[in-house]
Amino acid sequence: MNRPPMMMQLLRISCIFLMLAGTAAAQQSAAVITGRIVDRPVQKVSLSYWYDPGISPAVTQDTLLKSDSFYFRISVPVGRVIFFYADAGNGYNFYGMIRGGDSLQMMMQGDSIRFGGSGAVLNRAVYAAKREQSAVQLPVLPDAFRLAAAWRQRLQAAGKVLAVYRDSINTATWALVRSHVLAEAAAGLVSTVWKVAAAPDSTLEERQVLFYKDNILPALPEIILSDTTVTSIRYLSYLLQKAEADYFIQHRYECNNRAIYEWLKTHYSGRLRDRLLAHSLVLGFAAGNSPEEQEWCVRDYLELVQDEACKQAIAKLYGRSRRGISRGVTAPVFSFPDAQGNLVSLRQFSGKVVLLHFYSGKDPLLPALTEIKNCFDDSVTFVNICCDGSAVKGLPGWIWQLDEQHRDVLTQYNISKYPSFIIVGKNGKVYAIKPPDPAVDRGTALANIIYEALLQ
Repeated sequence: MNRPPMMMQLLRISCIFLMLAGTAAAQQSAAVITGRIVDRPVQKVSLSYWYDPGISPAVTQDTLLKSDSFYFRISVPVGRVIFFYADAGNGYNFYGMIRGGDSLQMMMQGDSIRFGGSGAVLNRAVYAAKREQSAVQLPVLPDAFRLAAAWRQRLQAAGKVLAVYRDSINTATWALVRSHVLAEAAAGLVSTVWKVAAAPDSTLEERQVLFYKDNILPALPEIILSDTTVTSIRYLSYLLQKAEADYFIQHRYECNNRAIYEWLKTHYSGRLRDRLLAHSLVLGFAAGNSPEEQEWCVRDYLELVQDEACKQAIAKLYGRSRRGISRGVTAPVFSFPDAQGNLVSLRQFSGKVVLLHFYSGKDPLLPALTEIKNCFDDSVTFVNICCDGSAVKGLPGWIWQLDEQHRDVLTQYNISKYPSFIIVGKNGKVYAIKPPDPAVDRGTALANIIYEALLQ
């Protein structure tokens, strides 16, 4: 029996829709990360992962352990590799990678992690290489030659381990693993140029140039520049540090943020240039770069960038920085690890007044903070956030060493100098964004504002 022409057209259209739907479904997948912790009392595991490291913030999930086991499921396109950071506290953490469609099992026991599943090989390579690197101790004294020698040994140790896995991982993924593992040590090696000491018989700049050419450049790894390797935040950070050193070696004078921006713009191209510049701007927002320099760079970047994800990320940060925060808005929520590695959220202090203290570990401490804290009971909480240098022990309240993964907190609170203070009221809303400096009057005015916040 002949079908009417209209029926045949509908059937053809239905088939096309089914084929398109099947193709879309095939392109979407998931990565599954499971594991067990068998010898330590751990209540929960936190997993953070990045679709665009260095550009977009991390997505974080927490899960309570059931029978010492944890389970995470992440939406990842088939074949794409994303980075993740799993933290179970008590010394158990791992920064690895997983492909869409893969599964990874982690057995945490003793002082090691064992891997299983289809994603085991590449993470075993990362883990083994990092262990070999950490076995090389860095010297305590800040001597440039000793530090450089240690970083070179770390590069060599990791390189030998990765060579063993060369034939077990496809070429693109192996290049990404290599950039992820080696970039951190390479960045450490580059940084030793700033630790060269001056000598009576020469200028410091001359010694730095010779040191860079003789002790650093020959040992830097050759990492393929590609759309794959550029997704490693450690690789991006390494390239930024190297750009600063290269600029200095060529021009022999201190560079500013705009000079580095121009250097990156002229020495790189394509997606790598877009992501490098975006990463540098993200760090600039977080570090509180000069507003004039930062605005010039951002405006220039938004005109030339081709990568849409990068463009959206920088435009969002730029808009937020212009708005800033003000009294009465809900305080941006963040989480940080306590001394035992358990996550503490700003939400946990609901009903209390919170003093956020953003400081540099390189600056003198404010003894007035202890005096202020002694004026209040548990209804007031201090959160001390070290944004530069090493966190200082002995500060009243919670202590957090800010890392690269969470520097967007500085952007959220529009922090551009240290020390800076933010007071959050009992209702979770910002009560004061620029309270008086406690170093001026031994904290009298700041204590009065905290009292006022308690009365709200």
